[in-house]
Amino acid sequence: MTATTPAAFDPKPKVLGTVLNLIAGTTILAGDVVAIHGTPIASTVWPSASATTAAPIGVALNGALVGEKVAVASCGSILKVREGAGGTVDAGDMLSTHTVAGTVITAAITSDARIIGYAIGDISANSTGYAVILGPHYVAKDNT
Repeated sequence: MTATTPAAFDPKPKVLGTVLNLIAGTTILAGDVVAIHGTPIASTVWPSASATTAAPIGVALNGALVGEKVAVASCGSILKVREGAGGTVDAGDMLSTHTVAGTVITAAITSDARIIGYAIGDISANSTGYAVILGPHYVAKDNT
């Protein structure tokens, strides 16, 4: 399994729920899953990467350079996301972010997790597929 090389793509929204008008904290590619970073910079997003950014909030509808505006499809949106680990995602799988910034993987709830949404169709390795975006969603590990 080879990790995805990030590249811009058209997320081809089927449904747009909440759309946020935010600021790029670094270069953002169209289609990146983005997150608010753990810094005091208000309304600013970065490509989401597991363990290095705060909760993912949505998917960038356009590319943007540092300081530019980026439209982010969030809660209730249905659009394409990119698989990041070089594995497959099954329809119905919950999605979390991968270490490859801006991409998703099947969420493994072995510890507390931040979920961006769930796949509504299969997503092939290093490819794109449709997901329902929940916005920031926290799932605690079941300690029973």
